[in-house]
Amino acid sequence: MRKAALILSVMLMAALSCNKQERELLEQLQGDLTAMQQEQAPQLPDASGLKPALEGDFVFSFDKDFYGVDAAGSITIHYSLPEAAEVEVLPKGGWSVMLNATGGTEGDIVVTAPDPASYRDIVVTATAASGRSTAAILPILVRNPYSEDNQPKMEAMGYYCFKPWNATVENYQKLADAGLTMVTLETDEGDWKQYIDNAAQAGLKTLAVVGNQGNYWYDNMEDTAIDEVVGYLKDQPSVFGYHMCDEPSVDDIWRLMAVKDKIRRIDPTRPIYINLLANASPNSMGVQTYTEYINIMSDYMDFDFISFDIYPVLVGAIQNEWHMCLATVADAAKRHGIPFWAFAASTWINKETGTTLRREKPTASNIRLQIYTDLAYGAQTVQYFTIQDYSGTDYAPIMRDGTWTQAYEELKAANLRMQKRAFVFKDSKVNCVRQTGPLAPIEKYLSVLDFPECLKSLEVTSGATVSFIENDGNEYIVIVNNYWTANQVVSIELSSPVYLIDKDAQFQELRPGAHDLWLEMGEMLVLKYK
Repeated sequence: MRKAALILSVMLMAALSCNKQERELLEQLQGDLTAMQQEQAPQLPDASGLKPALEGDFVFSFDKDFYGVDAAGSITIHYSLPEAAEVEVLPKGGWSVMLNATGGTEGDIVVTAPDPASYRDIVVTATAASGRSTAAILPILVRNPYSEDNQPKMEAMGYYCFKPWNATVENYQKLADAGLTMVTLETDEGDWKQYIDNAAQAGLKTLAVVGNQGNYWYDNMEDTAIDEVVGYLKDQPSVFGYHMCDEPSVDDIWRLMAVKDKIRRIDPTRPIYINLLANASPNSMGVQTYTEYINIMSDYMDFDFISFDIYPVLVGAIQNEWHMCLATVADAAKRHGIPFWAFAASTWINKETGTTLRREKPTASNIRLQIYTDLAYGAQTVQYFTIQDYSGTDYAPIMRDGTWTQAYEELKAANLRMQKRAFVFKDSKVNCVRQTGPLAPIEKYLSVLDFPECLKSLEVTSGATVSFIENDGNEYIVIVNNYWTANQVVSIELSSPVYLIDKDAQFQELRPGAHDLWLEMGEMLVLKYK
């Protein structure tokens, strides 16, 4: 394959250096070369600048070596030549290219991408009156169809955020710089009204934890703190809603409903947050099975959204209940027509008292695994537990003494990468989620019956979560590496073209045929097929 591609490269450059009549095969040669390169290594090519013919110093000069264009936009490329020449541009694949020669030796090339669009080489040739000719291949790389101004974001919340002495504008700004959009804030500590303003200055919304998660209100419904705290918060524009309770049992439903009704009478507009358990003992849940627990809580509580927490990355393994919990919560949310929120561990909770689970320290790859799997099941908000250390932890993004640790860098790297492809997941609809690999349950195993028409086969080296998603008329296949310590290869065969949206939200066309795609540890592949 490499030899054939090299021969075609030589033929291409030879054609570029010949006279005008001999260049009629140029477009076909370029297409064949690009196809071979894609089959050989389906990665986005490096932008190596222009590739001139080898004839003296008669070459193009361009204002850049690399050109990026939004999928719905265009790019203007300025060129210059050492002597006057006739310039031609040979686009392919539905791209629009206009040549604006401002003189015999310089001009502009305006490239407009189709939608959707993938990587494309634009071939430019020039022939001088003396007969000398030169050429360049301009690499044009397409990014996601959103500009920085209208790029959607997934909601990403920092849970258990700052103690009063750390609740500064500067510290909140570090969370915003990491791509977070919201934080929890406890209203029974320090100058909490000022902390809400500090978070707002960094562009962060606040989920206000009212009354120590609401627990002490259960037995004292006359507590005036509800009226005072919620009465103040309801007029603060940066307050998203009210955190009322964490991990209740079904036995708590009637007290929860009473507290919720009291908050609703004061502020009927903002959401009320109750975070549910993961699969736990009947004593904790109040019922025998997790499905019963989720269904009873969601049926009675009239949630604005369902939130639950589980921290699945154990030493050398993934907690068995993780996917079952995600599927159960996702089904309940779909049945009620509401979104759901899920968690990722951003602190080391291995030393938490009262647990026998040995958990791994947070890394960018295992944080990615958690949030991408959450998104694959349809989660609309990612929650990070915790931002600050608490009793039982010794490795959080920020420690109580104000020291930021490597955990912050790992969280930031994972979350910013997730935000680049937020347009795929925000407000999406998940049609089905399937598994590959030896540990996949039979009823959830990926089958050819799940494939869209473009897909003939899909195999993964070990195991992956495969989700089929719709969003705003677009359809995607999302493939998440189920391992945070091992890379994998995804082998697919296509019957029609699809677009690979890489981790930097750049689009690459994959043509019909077989492709081996590299799947980084804890990473996901996103294929757009409609």
